[in-house]
Amino acid sequence: MAEAQIKESPFSPGRPVQPEYFVARIKEIQRLERSVNQTILGKNENVFITGPRGIGKSSLAGLIKYIAEKHSLIGSHCFLGGVRSLNEMIRMVFQRLLQDCKDESVFDKLKNIFGDYIKSITLFGTGVEFTKDKGELQTLVDNFLPLMRKIYDQIQPNGKKGLTLILDDLNGISDVPQFSQFLKSFVDELATSGKPLPVFLILVGLPERREDLIKHQPSVARIFDVVELPVMAPSESEDFFKEMFDSQNIEVDSDALSLMVNMSGGYPMLMHEVGDAVFWQDKDNRIDINDAGRGISEAAQIVGKKYIDPKISKVLRNKTYASILSKVDTVLWGETFERQEIMKQLPEKEQDSLDNFLRRARGLGIIELSGSRGEYKFANPLYHLYMGFSLAKLSWSKE
Repeated sequence: MAEAQIKESPFSPGRPVQPEYFVARIKEIQRLERSVNQTILGKNENVFITGPRGIGKSSLAGLIKYIAEKHSLIGSHCFLGGVRSLNEMIRMVFQRLLQDCKDESVFDKLKNIFGDYIKSITLFGTGVEFTKDKGELQTLVDNFLPLMRKIYDQIQPNGKKGLTLILDDLNGISDVPQFSQFLKSFVDELATSGKPLPVFLILVGLPERREDLIKHQPSVARIFDVVELPVMAPSESEDFFKEMFDSQNIEVDSDALSLMVNMSGGYPMLMHEVGDAVFWQDKDNRIDINDAGRGISEAAQIVGKKYIDPKISKVLRNKTYASILSKVDTVLWGETFERQEIMKQLPEKEQDSLDNFLRRARGLGIIELSGSRGEYKFANPLYHLYMGFSLAKLSWSKE
Protein backbone atom coordinates (compact mmCIF):
# COMPACT_ATOMS: atom_id res chain seq x y z
CA MET A 1 0.00 0.00 0.00
CA ALA A 2 1.35 3.40 -0.99
CA GLU A 3 2.43 5.63 1.89
CA ALA A 4 -0.06 8.46 2.50
CA GLN A 5 1.25 11.91 1.68
CA ILE A 6 1.75 14.09 4.74
CA LYS A 7 0.31 17.56 4.20
CA GLU A 8 0.26 20.59 6.47
CA SER A 9 -2.68 22.94 6.26
CA PRO A 10 -1.68 26.63 6.32
CA PHE A 11 -5.05 27.51 7.88
CA SER A 12 -5.72 27.90 11.60
CA PRO A 13 -9.42 27.18 12.26
CA GLY A 14 -10.53 27.89 15.80
CA ARG A 15 -7.27 29.42 17.05
CA PRO A 16 -5.22 32.62 16.59
CA VAL A 17 -3.16 32.78 13.41
CA GLN A 18 0.60 32.34 13.61
CA PRO A 19 2.46 35.53 12.54
CA GLU A 20 4.02 33.89 9.48
CA TYR A 21 0.53 33.15 8.09
CA PHE A 22 -1.00 36.57 8.80
CA VAL A 23 -2.47 38.23 5.72
CA ALA A 24 -4.09 41.67 5.17
CA ARG A 25 -5.14 44.26 7.82
CA ILE A 26 -2.40 46.55 6.52
CA LYS A 27 -4.05 49.75 7.79
CA GLU A 28 -4.62 48.36 11.28
CA ILE A 29 -1.12 46.90 11.49
CA GLN A 30 0.42 50.24 10.52
CA ARG A 31 -1.63 51.98 13.21
CA LEU A 32 -0.46 49.53 15.87
CA GLU A 33 3.14 49.62 14.66
CA ARG A 34 3.01 53.36 15.27
CA SER A 35 2.20 52.64 18.91
CA VAL A 36 5.08 50.15 19.08
CA ASN A 37 7.43 52.87 17.81
CA GLN A 38 6.09 55.41 20.30
CA THR A 39 6.62 52.93 23.11
CA ILE A 40 10.22 52.40 22.01
CA LEU A 41 10.67 56.18 22.28
CA GLY A 42 9.61 56.03 25.94
CA LYS A 43 5.86 56.69 25.84
CA ASN A 44 2.88 54.88 27.30
CA GLU A 45 0.47 53.77 24.55
CA ASN A 46 -3.01 52.35 25.19
CA VAL A 47 -5.17 50.72 22.51
CA PHE A 48 -8.43 48.75 22.48
CA ILE A 49 -8.68 46.27 19.58
CA THR A 50 -12.35 45.52 18.97
CA GLY A 51 -14.78 44.04 16.48
CA PRO A 52 -17.34 41.22 16.22
CA ARG A 53 -16.64 37.58 16.98
CA GLY A 54 -14.48 35.82 14.41
CA ILE A 55 -13.02 39.02 12.98
CA GLY A 56 -9.40 38.23 13.96
CA LYS A 57 -8.82 40.39 17.04
CA SER A 58 -6.65 37.91 18.94
CA SER A 59 -4.64 37.03 15.84
CA LEU A 60 -3.88 40.71 15.22
CA ALA A 61 -2.88 41.20 18.86
CA GLY A 62 -0.58 38.18 18.62
CA LEU A 63 1.04 39.61 15.50
CA ILE A 64 1.66 42.95 17.23
CA LYS A 65 3.29 41.17 20.18
CA TYR A 66 5.54 39.38 17.68
CA ILE A 67 6.44 42.70 16.01
CA ALA A 68 7.03 44.36 19.40
CA GLU A 69 9.40 41.57 20.42
CA LYS A 70 11.35 42.09 17.19
CA HIS A 71 11.76 45.70 18.33
CA SER A 72 13.14 44.67 21.74
CA LEU A 73 9.95 45.01 23.78
CA ILE A 74 9.16 42.16 26.15
CA GLY A 75 5.56 41.27 26.87
CA SER A 76 2.73 38.88 27.54
CA HIS A 77 -0.55 37.96 25.85
CA CYS A 78 -3.03 37.03 28.58
CA PHE A 79 -6.40 35.41 27.88
CA LEU A 80 -8.63 36.35 30.81
CA GLY A 81 -11.76 34.38 29.99
CA GLY A 82 -13.56 33.62 33.24
CA VAL A 83 -11.32 35.88 35.36
CA ARG A 84 -13.47 38.06 37.60
CA SER A 85 -11.05 39.68 40.05
CA LEU A 86 -8.06 42.01 39.91
CA ASN A 87 -6.03 39.58 42.00
CA GLU A 88 -6.45 36.75 39.53
CA MET A 89 -5.84 39.07 36.57
CA ILE A 90 -2.56 40.32 38.03
CA ARG A 91 -1.49 36.75 38.82
CA MET A 92 -2.06 35.76 35.19
CA VAL A 93 -0.31 38.86 33.80
CA PHE A 94 2.93 38.35 35.71
CA GLN A 95 2.86 34.56 35.35
CA ARG A 96 2.43 34.89 31.59
CA LEU A 97 5.18 37.53 31.46
CA LEU A 98 7.67 34.97 32.76
CA GLN A 99 6.30 32.14 30.64
CA ASP A 100 6.55 34.24 27.45
CA CYS A 101 10.10 35.43 28.15
CA LYS A 102 12.52 33.91 25.63
CA ASP A 103 15.71 35.61 26.88
CA GLU A 104 17.29 33.53 29.66
CA SER A 105 19.14 36.47 31.27
CA VAL A 106 15.97 38.60 31.28
CA PHE A 107 14.02 35.65 32.67
CA ASP A 108 16.47 35.37 35.56
CA LYS A 109 15.94 39.05 36.41
CA LEU A 110 12.16 38.67 36.32
CA LYS A 111 12.45 35.58 38.49
CA ASN A 112 14.41 37.58 41.07
CA ILE A 113 11.80 40.35 41.11
CA PHE A 114 8.92 37.92 41.70
CA GLY A 115 10.81 35.32 43.71
CA ASP A 116 8.57 35.64 46.79
CA TYR A 117 5.45 35.10 44.69
CA ILE A 118 6.60 32.14 42.58
CA LYS A 119 5.57 28.79 44.02
CA SER A 120 7.02 26.48 41.38
CA ILE A 121 9.04 26.78 38.20
CA THR A 122 10.44 24.52 35.48
CA LEU A 123 13.29 25.05 33.02
CA PHE A 124 13.15 28.51 31.37
CA GLY A 125 9.78 29.25 32.95
CA THR A 126 7.55 27.10 30.78
CA GLY A 127 5.83 25.89 33.94
CA VAL A 128 5.80 28.99 36.16
CA GLU A 129 3.16 28.87 38.88
CA PHE A 130 2.40 32.06 40.80
CA THR A 131 0.95 32.27 44.28
CA LYS A 132 -2.81 32.15 44.73
CA ASP A 133 -2.70 33.71 48.18
CA LYS A 134 -5.13 36.65 48.12
CA GLY A 135 -3.05 38.80 50.43
CA GLU A 136 0.12 38.37 48.38
CA LEU A 137 -1.77 39.01 45.14
CA GLN A 138 -3.32 42.17 46.57
CA THR A 139 0.19 43.42 47.23
CA LEU A 140 0.97 42.94 43.53
CA VAL A 141 -2.20 44.84 42.60
CA ASP A 142 -1.40 47.73 44.95
CA ASN A 143 2.17 47.98 43.66
CA PHE A 144 1.53 47.36 39.97
CA LEU A 145 3.13 50.58 38.67
CA PRO A 146 6.24 50.35 40.92
CA LEU A 147 6.66 46.73 39.83
CA MET A 148 6.41 47.70 36.17
CA ARG A 149 9.07 50.34 36.71
CA LYS A 150 11.28 47.83 38.48
CA ILE A 151 10.89 45.38 35.59
CA TYR A 152 11.84 48.08 33.08
CA ASP A 153 14.86 49.19 35.11
CA GLN A 154 16.08 45.60 35.30
CA ILE A 155 15.67 44.74 31.61
CA GLN A 156 17.14 47.96 30.17
CA PRO A 157 20.76 46.78 30.50
CA ASN A 158 19.81 43.78 28.35
CA GLY A 159 18.83 46.08 25.50
CA LYS A 160 15.09 45.82 26.13
CA LYS A 161 13.22 49.03 25.38
CA GLY A 162 9.89 48.54 27.11
CA LEU A 163 6.92 46.25 27.70
CA THR A 164 3.82 45.12 25.83
CA LEU A 165 0.86 43.84 27.86
CA ILE A 166 -2.10 42.32 26.01
CA LEU A 167 -5.28 41.63 27.98
CA ASP A 168 -7.54 39.48 25.80
CA ASP A 169 -10.95 37.83 26.23
CA LEU A 170 -12.40 40.30 28.73
CA ASN A 171 -15.80 38.62 29.08
CA GLY A 172 -15.48 38.10 32.83
CA ILE A 173 -13.39 41.02 34.03
CA SER A 174 -14.91 43.86 31.96
CA ASP A 175 -18.04 44.02 34.14
CA VAL A 176 -16.02 44.17 37.37
CA PRO A 177 -16.04 47.89 38.36
CA GLN A 178 -12.61 47.68 40.01
CA PHE A 179 -11.01 46.69 36.69
CA SER A 180 -12.08 49.91 34.97
CA GLN A 181 -10.84 51.93 37.94
CA PHE A 182 -7.55 50.02 37.93
CA LEU A 183 -6.96 50.89 34.26
CA LYS A 184 -7.73 54.58 34.83
CA SER A 185 -5.55 54.79 37.93
CA PHE A 186 -2.60 53.10 36.24
CA VAL A 187 -2.69 55.37 33.19
CA ASP A 188 -3.35 58.56 35.19
CA GLU A 189 -0.65 57.83 37.77
CA LEU A 190 1.80 57.16 34.99
CA ALA A 191 0.86 60.36 33.15
CA THR A 192 1.17 62.58 36.25
CA SER A 193 4.29 60.98 37.70
CA GLY A 194 6.66 62.98 35.52
CA LYS A 195 8.65 59.80 34.94
CA PRO A 196 7.85 58.15 31.58
CA LEU A 197 7.49 54.39 31.34
CA PRO A 198 7.46 52.65 27.93
CA VAL A 199 4.43 50.37 28.27
CA PHE A 200 2.15 49.42 25.38
CA LEU A 201 -1.15 48.29 26.94
CA ILE A 202 -3.55 46.52 24.56
CA LEU A 203 -7.06 45.43 25.46
CA VAL A 204 -8.81 42.99 23.11
CA GLY A 205 -12.55 42.43 23.19
CA LEU A 206 -16.02 42.75 21.71
CA PRO A 207 -17.56 46.24 21.49
CA GLU A 208 -19.83 45.26 24.40
CA ARG A 209 -16.80 44.73 26.62
CA ARG A 210 -15.57 48.24 25.92
CA GLU A 211 -19.06 49.52 26.74
CA ASP A 212 -18.88 47.65 30.07
CA LEU A 213 -15.63 49.40 30.94
CA ILE A 214 -16.96 52.83 30.01
CA LYS A 215 -20.13 52.20 32.00
CA HIS A 216 -18.07 51.68 35.14
CA GLN A 217 -15.50 54.36 34.38
CA PRO A 218 -16.30 56.88 31.58
CA SER A 219 -12.66 58.00 31.41
CA VAL A 220 -11.76 54.68 29.79
CA ALA A 221 -13.19 56.14 26.56
CA ARG A 222 -10.43 58.75 26.43
CA ILE A 223 -7.66 56.55 27.74
CA PHE A 224 -7.74 53.93 24.97
CA ASP A 225 -7.47 54.60 21.26
CA VAL A 226 -9.82 52.27 19.38
CA VAL A 227 -8.67 50.01 16.55
CA GLU A 228 -11.88 48.55 15.14
CA LEU A 229 -11.63 45.61 12.77
CA PRO A 230 -14.23 45.64 9.98
CA VAL A 231 -15.28 42.71 7.85
CA MET A 232 -12.59 42.13 5.23
CA ALA A 233 -13.25 43.40 1.71
CA PRO A 234 -13.67 40.80 -1.07
CA SER A 235 -10.30 41.80 -2.54
CA GLU A 236 -8.61 41.19 0.83
CA SER A 237 -10.35 37.83 1.15
CA GLU A 238 -9.16 36.88 -2.34
CA ASP A 239 -5.59 37.81 -1.44
CA PHE A 240 -5.88 35.76 1.73
CA PHE A 241 -6.98 32.57 -0.02
CA LYS A 242 -4.49 33.02 -2.86
CA GLU A 243 -1.53 33.55 -0.53
CA MET A 244 -2.47 30.72 1.80
CA PHE A 245 -2.92 28.16 -0.97
CA ASP A 246 0.10 29.48 -2.85
CA SER A 247 2.21 28.85 0.26
CA GLN A 248 1.51 25.15 -0.35
CA ASN A 249 1.97 25.41 -4.14
CA ILE A 250 -1.75 24.89 -4.76
CA GLU A 251 -3.53 26.68 -7.62
CA VAL A 252 -7.08 27.99 -7.18
CA ASP A 253 -9.57 28.31 -10.05
CA SER A 254 -11.31 31.68 -10.21
CA ASP A 255 -14.82 30.28 -9.70
CA ALA A 256 -13.67 28.26 -6.70
CA LEU A 257 -12.00 31.37 -5.29
CA SER A 258 -15.17 33.45 -5.71
CA LEU A 259 -17.26 30.79 -3.97
CA MET A 260 -14.90 30.65 -0.98
CA VAL A 261 -14.82 34.45 -0.72
CA ASN A 262 -18.61 34.76 -0.86
CA MET A 263 -19.32 31.98 1.62
CA SER A 264 -16.85 33.19 4.25
CA GLY A 265 -18.35 36.68 4.24
CA GLY A 266 -15.11 38.50 5.07
CA TYR A 267 -14.80 36.96 8.56
CA PRO A 268 -11.27 35.62 9.16
CA MET A 269 -12.60 32.92 11.47
CA LEU A 270 -14.85 31.61 8.69
CA MET A 271 -12.14 32.07 6.07
CA HIS A 272 -9.87 29.74 8.01
CA GLU A 273 -12.65 27.18 8.48
CA VAL A 274 -13.51 27.29 4.76
CA GLY A 275 -9.89 27.28 3.64
CA ASP A 276 -8.97 24.35 5.87
CA ALA A 277 -11.97 22.24 4.79
CA VAL A 278 -11.29 22.96 1.11
CA PHE A 279 -7.57 22.28 1.56
CA TRP A 280 -8.28 18.68 2.62
CA GLN A 281 -10.50 18.14 -0.44
CA ASP A 282 -7.59 18.81 -2.80
CA LYS A 283 -5.97 15.79 -4.46
CA ASP A 284 -4.08 17.35 -7.38
CA ASN A 285 -2.67 20.68 -6.10
CA ARG A 286 -5.49 22.54 -7.79
CA ILE A 287 -8.69 23.78 -6.16
CA ASP A 288 -11.61 23.58 -8.58
CA ILE A 289 -15.28 24.38 -8.03
CA ASN A 290 -16.01 20.80 -6.91
CA ASP A 291 -13.28 20.90 -4.28
CA ALA A 292 -14.59 24.25 -3.06
CA GLY A 293 -18.20 23.08 -2.97
CA ARG A 294 -17.43 19.94 -0.98
CA GLY A 295 -15.14 21.84 1.38
CA ILE A 296 -17.70 24.58 2.01
CA SER A 297 -20.42 22.03 2.80
CA GLU A 298 -18.09 20.43 5.32
CA ALA A 299 -17.06 23.82 6.72
CA ALA A 300 -20.71 24.81 7.21
CA GLN A 301 -21.33 21.75 9.35
CA ILE A 302 -18.10 22.28 11.31
CA VAL A 303 -18.94 25.93 11.95
CA GLY A 304 -22.49 25.01 12.91
CA LYS A 305 -21.39 22.41 15.44
CA LYS A 306 -18.65 24.65 16.87
CA TYR A 307 -20.51 27.92 17.15
CA ILE A 308 -24.27 27.61 16.76
CA ASP A 309 -25.48 24.02 17.15
CA PRO A 310 -26.76 24.51 20.73
CA LYS A 311 -28.50 27.70 19.62
CA ILE A 312 -30.17 26.01 16.66
CA SER A 313 -31.29 23.11 18.81
CA LYS A 314 -33.18 25.52 21.03
CA VAL A 315 -34.96 27.01 18.04
CA LEU A 316 -35.72 23.74 16.27
CA ARG A 317 -37.19 22.15 19.39
CA ASN A 318 -40.06 24.58 18.93
CA LYS A 319 -42.10 23.20 16.00
CA THR A 320 -43.54 26.60 15.16
CA TYR A 321 -40.08 28.19 15.08
CA ALA A 322 -38.78 25.35 12.91
CA SER A 323 -41.63 25.94 10.48
CA ILE A 324 -40.87 29.66 10.34
CA LEU A 325 -37.17 28.95 9.84
CA SER A 326 -37.99 26.70 6.90
CA LYS A 327 -39.65 29.69 5.19
CA VAL A 328 -36.68 31.91 5.96
CA ASP A 329 -34.30 29.24 4.65
CA THR A 330 -35.79 29.55 1.14
CA VAL A 331 -34.13 32.97 0.80
CA LEU A 332 -31.16 32.92 -1.58
CA TRP A 333 -27.71 32.87 -0.01
CA GLY A 334 -26.51 36.33 0.82
CA GLU A 335 -29.94 37.90 0.22
CA THR A 336 -32.06 39.71 2.78
CA PHE A 337 -35.58 38.81 3.74
CA GLU A 338 -38.46 41.00 4.90
CA ARG A 339 -40.72 40.32 7.83
CA GLN A 340 -43.86 41.05 5.82
CA GLU A 341 -42.89 38.59 3.06
CA ILE A 342 -42.31 35.80 5.56
CA MET A 343 -45.60 36.67 7.28
CA LYS A 344 -47.52 36.11 4.03
CA GLN A 345 -46.12 32.56 3.74
CA LEU A 346 -47.15 31.50 7.24
CA PRO A 347 -50.44 29.90 8.25
CA GLU A 348 -52.50 32.12 10.53
CA LYS A 349 -51.71 30.12 13.67
CA GLU A 350 -47.96 30.75 13.19
CA GLN A 351 -48.12 34.45 12.34
CA ASP A 352 -48.34 35.54 15.98
CA SER A 353 -45.04 33.76 16.68
CA LEU A 354 -43.00 35.43 13.95
CA ASP A 355 -41.88 38.45 15.95
CA ASN A 356 -40.85 36.26 18.88
CA PHE A 357 -38.87 34.07 16.48
CA LEU A 358 -37.09 37.05 14.92
CA ARG A 359 -36.27 38.47 18.33
CA ARG A 360 -34.93 35.14 19.57
CA ALA A 361 -32.94 34.40 16.41
CA ARG A 362 -31.35 37.86 16.63
CA GLY A 363 -30.50 37.31 20.28
CA LEU A 364 -28.81 34.03 19.42
CA GLY A 365 -26.75 35.68 16.67
CA ILE A 366 -28.33 33.63 13.88
CA ILE A 367 -29.81 36.59 12.01
CA GLU A 368 -29.29 40.35 12.15
CA LEU A 369 -30.94 43.54 10.96
CA SER A 370 -30.03 44.64 7.45
CA GLY A 371 -30.53 48.34 6.98
CA SER A 372 -34.20 49.18 6.60
CA ARG A 373 -36.89 48.45 9.17
CA GLY A 374 -38.23 44.90 9.05
CA GLU A 375 -35.39 43.63 6.84
CA TYR A 376 -33.09 40.84 8.03
CA LYS A 377 -30.27 38.60 6.86
CA PHE A 378 -28.35 35.62 8.18
CA ALA A 379 -25.34 36.65 10.25
CA ASN A 380 -23.11 34.94 7.67
CA PRO A 381 -23.60 32.61 4.67
CA LEU A 382 -22.26 29.52 6.45
CA TYR A 383 -24.91 29.91 9.14
CA HIS A 384 -27.50 29.97 6.38
CA LEU A 385 -26.07 26.82 4.81
CA TYR A 386 -26.02 25.08 8.18
CA MET A 387 -29.67 25.99 8.67
CA GLY A 388 -30.45 24.04 5.53
CA PHE A 389 -28.53 21.00 6.80
CA SER A 390 -30.31 21.18 10.16
CA LEU A 391 -33.76 21.45 8.61
CA ALA A 392 -33.04 18.61 6.18
CA LYS A 393 -31.83 16.40 9.04
CA LEU A 394 -34.99 17.24 11.00
CA SER A 395 -37.13 16.34 7.96
CA TRP A 396 -35.29 13.01 7.44
CA SER A 397 -35.75 12.06 11.08
CA LYS A 398 -39.53 12.44 10.75
CA GLU A 399 -39.77 10.19 7.69
